Amino acid sequence: MFWKFIKQLVWPTVTFAIILVVGLPYFLKWKDQATDYTVTILSACAGISFVFSVAWLLVRLIEVIVWRLLEFRLEGSIPRLLKDLVAVGVFLIAAFVIVSFVFKQSVTGIWATSGVVSLVVGFALKNMIADVFCGIALNVDRPFKIGQWIRLHPRATEAVEGLVLEISWRSTRLRTMSHTLLVVPNSEISSMLLTNYSEPESRCRFDVTLCLDFEVPTERALRVLLAGVKAVKCVLETPAPFIAANKLNDRGIEYVLRYWLKPAEVNPEVARHEVITSVLNHLHQAGISLAYQKHDMFFAQMPSRQLDRRADRSTLLKRIEIFSALTPDEMTDLGSQIKERRFNAGHAIVNQGDSGDSMYILVEGLLDVKSNLDNGQHQVKVHTIQPGEFFGEMSLLTGEPRSATVVGATDSVVYEVGKEHLNVLLKQRPEIAVQISEIIAARKCELKEKGRASPEERVVLHQSVADQILDKMKNIFSSLRDGISSRRRAASISGLQK
Repeated sequence: MFWKFIKQLVWPTVTFAIILVVGLPYFLKWKDQATDYTVTILSACAGISFVFSVAWLLVRLIEVIVWRLLEFRLEGSIPRLLKDLVAVGVFLIAAFVIVSFVFKQSVTGIWATSGVVSLVVGFALKNMIADVFCGIALNVDRPFKIGQWIRLHPRATEAVEGLVLEISWRSTRLRTMSHTLLVVPNSEISSMLLTNYSEPESRCRFDVTLCLDFEVPTERALRVLLAGVKAVKCVLETPAPFIAANKLNDRGIEYVLRYWLKPAEVNPEVARHEVITSVLNHLHQAGISLAYQKHDMFFAQMPSRQLDRRADRSTLLKRIEIFSALTPDEMTDLGSQIKERRFNAGHAIVNQGDSGDSMYILVEGLLDVKSNLDNGQHQVKVHTIQPGEFFGEMSLLTGEPRSATVVGATDSVVYEVGKEHLNVLLKQRPEIAVQISEIIAARKCELKEKGRASPEERVVLHQSVADQILDKMKNIFSSLRDGISSRRRAASISGLQK
């Protein structure tokens, strides 16, 4: 890098030295005494060459010393426009020196004429000139950089957001959230309020506000909303998302969802969409709806606006895939028997390698699935369980040990379905086992068969896994030992082939 700077000074220095040694003495000797026309021209050329060599050397010294020091201090590049303007200024001064000292002409008239011309041109191009100097100010002050996400607040229109693509001498180009190009004159930016999501740190906090009915307990609302935010992958784990009851209004309790992003890596509006979608899904699975403006009159008992986890278990169970084969009456019977359990964040619900005779359905909250590596010395997060999903079914149905550890990422509420609960249903209708084995087999084979097998091979693999699960279920549940045949799933297999 040092030699690169030295090379920039070589030719200006050599040129200046040669003219200083050869041309300057000739100019000084003959500038006032020359009578021959040729000598006069040579003397003038020597003087002109000397002045311009000094200007050239001065420009290169400014480039190597001044600009490099400023770039080092500002931790960024100096705009090319500013460098060019300084260079032009130096050469203009050199030109005036030549007119005054070499040709012995007054520069007062030139200054006066240039002042009038500059006034006329400046008035005609005032907006462009303002853009240029504001662009220089933006490049020097650096309120934002290329690759950062900013928000502009015009005085008379709505705020606009975008990713900075380029900062030119006249305008700044942004890529908006709709992937369109927005060109903003630099003079306009200098008069706007500006929010830089990437400064002073690369991460930034965002808020989303939702309102829930007064009927929803605050403790429950905080649990469900926090789980919904933490389920979004682009939300940073540190600092952790935070939910707070913001205020009360005529509809209910307003909650603010606070989370952190790196705007340079993810579009804030895309992240907002994912957060809202995730939270709405968690609210739906929990049986909670958003508050809305109400003006109702009831002449009978007022209907319930929210689902109750105890009274409406059958409604919540209908959303679980593994129980889709149950009739409404069977769903009601199962809902009245299963247990509701609560776990705090960080508590292990099941541990890898343990035996178990129950499965769990997540109703509210968020759970992390962790698997042991290095012979149990290290656990790695492999999956996140969200409301409406179930786990532990293989231990319940086949007697296999737990295949992973499930830990609460937030405070959670789960339904526990034990062996005794499922045994009652299988005694009444053994064919349920066939449908359950099909669902579990499809779930277990999904990752293995995706993109790796033909449709015929997938059917064979699916049938084989379902047969194995059903055989193991026969060993666990005595009510299945008398005559369930794996061939009774022909209808479901034909549906799979389709």
